[in-house]
Amino acid sequence: MIVALWKALRGFAAHRGLFMAAGLSFYLLICLIPMLFLVVSALGFVLTNEAATQAVLSQLSQIMPVYRKELSDALARIIATRNLSGLLGTAILLLFSTQLFGSLRLVMNEIFGVKRGRGFLRGMLSDVLMLFVMGALFLASIGIMDLFFWLRTFVLAPALMPRQWIRSMAVALSLGLNAGLFFVAYRYFPARQVLAGAALAGALLAAALWEIAKQLFRWYILAVGVYDQIYGPLGALVALAMFAYYTGIVLLLGAEYAAALEAWRRSRRS
Repeated sequence: MIVALWKALRGFAAHRGLFMAAGLSFYLLICLIPMLFLVVSALGFVLTNEAATQAVLSQLSQIMPVYRKELSDALARIIATRNLSGLLGTAILLLFSTQLFGSLRLVMNEIFGVKRGRGFLRGMLSDVLMLFVMGALFLASIGIMDLFFWLRTFVLAPALMPRQWIRSMAVALSLGLNAGLFFVAYRYFPARQVLAGAALAGALLAAALWEIAKQLFRWYILAVGVYDQIYGPLGALVALAMFAYYTGIVLLLGAEYAAALEAWRRSRRS
């Protein structure tokens, strides 16, 4: 494991991981509004507009609690845009959202040593498919976390369960859900299927690092809150950009670890 971690760090440096993470964060910011549009629209089929907004807002505010009002205003504008958009507008937003998944596919191919990709048309179809898969998993994670919050409020807290136990359960559940998303990204984004064990190990590492980064970033915003002081009304956007960059670094480190483990296991078999 230690050797694989060292190789992962070397691979991260060799692939210029910081620059890759910056590129991914750029695409994430470009595609964020279209993806939120699609998520809110999907939730709107089973929930009211207000309930869909609150479900998404509760997930975002866990990372950036200071900017809850700004996030709420942005989601309200997305709701208003959804009411004016037709099928053509939704299709255009769908195509914009696939840019992030296309860049993820290329990055995963680079890290896992895929020499030949799927081609332009197959790659685009794969990006659209992964958009729906990851979107469905994200919606499922929102539903599971909301169910846990309901249990915490109406079952666990009245049963006088210690708060630390409840918090530990929430963190463990969040780790498991995030690991599932990372696992799908590592195993199915590359043009070849990655070994399941290696993808799972990388996903667990990435989920742990992402949870640590999320808690540290949350503490930093609450304790320092420098973004709104320096950037004023743009503070929420700058904070989101920085966290997107941290997320890109974590995603790439987990992928490098999975690639190192896979290379080691394949060498043992041969």
